Amino acid sequence: MKRITLSLLTLLVAAVGTQAKSWKIGPSSVTGMDFASINAAMESSQVATGDTLYLDQYYAESNAQSVSKKVVIIGTGYDASQTDEQVYAKVENVLNLKANGVVLKSFRILEIDFYNDDCVIDRCNISIVKVMSSTAGINHLYSCWISNRIEGYNESQFSKIDIQNCCLIISWNMEADQIRNFESSIINNNVIIRTTDRYSRGYRYALSNIKNTQITNNIILWTYDENSYDYCLYPDVYAVGSGNSIEHNILSLRSPMSNFPTNKTGYGASSSEIFAQEGSWSNFYKLAEKSVAKGYATDGGEVGCHGGMFGNPAGGRPQYIPYFSKVVVGSRTENGKLPVSVTVKIQDE
Repeated sequence: MKRITLSLLTLLVAAVGTQAKSWKIGPSSVTGMDFASINAAMESSQVATGDTLYLDQYYAESNAQSVSKKVVIIGTGYDASQTDEQVYAKVENVLNLKANGVVLKSFRILEIDFYNDDCVIDRCNISIVKVMSSTAGINHLYSCWISNRIEGYNESQFSKIDIQNCCLIISWNMEADQIRNFESSIINNNVIIRTTDRYSRGYRYALSNIKNTQITNNIILWTYDENSYDYCLYPDVYAVGSGNSIEHNILSLRSPMSNFPTNKTGYGASSSEIFAQEGSWSNFYKLAEKSVAKGYATDGGEVGCHGGMFGNPAGGRPQYIPYFSKVVVGSRTENGKLPVSVTVKIQDE
């Protein structure tokens, strides 16, 4: 297959309509871009609250960016294995969210730093998420892939977070707990897995420093075991007085859960007993046919990232927006014309 350089933005803008202003962000080498970066769009007086910024699939930003207006920023997905169009928008640095109510959809981001309230991160691939202000309100992570950690302000000043239908998968030694320093939060229907248990300075945990939080319908597994220790949850998470609600989770935790009996423990020795483990990486954690997580959720549905309110669609593409699933350019001309075949689909889930 030959590659043809086509921009998805014509399709993206046409699919959404003209109620608010739309702007195209991408490299100057792509025709029709309005701005070369998110920063440039934020600095422009033309871009206003409520506008939408569409990232071209060739947008690859290496500098830190700051979102200072309440806008929606939409990419083209994050898993190139889902389509023949093997590129996706990405910010390979920190993306600072300094306005309330920012919405990010469907692109890759190295690090998100929250400074304000009620931001929504949907279907993104992120390494690190941090809350950078002690006064920040609750922010939301839906249907995301996260490869490092989600961190509240600090160990004595907890933050609020809403994490649903996300995958937090760590397969390397990291000197940090995966989700830490949160209170009065929601952690529902996620898959949280770590395949390396011990860092050079000690053990690390899936959840630590968390209180007064709903922790429900998650699959939390440590698939690496050293000396029979298993550190899914730090003891303060499930201790009496934590204020946490911990129900209908699938855990590899060996510590006593007598305070929270409505959980299933002792899993993780084999991921295949829970997950189908088929297809592309963003489709890997669908449940196996006879998975213990099927039917165990509080609503009678699936435990894990594919149950619950939002699901976790493969590829991370934005809902109801067209995308190229296949582009083929012929090897020779026909009647003086070069044949091009384009397959366009719409993400409907």
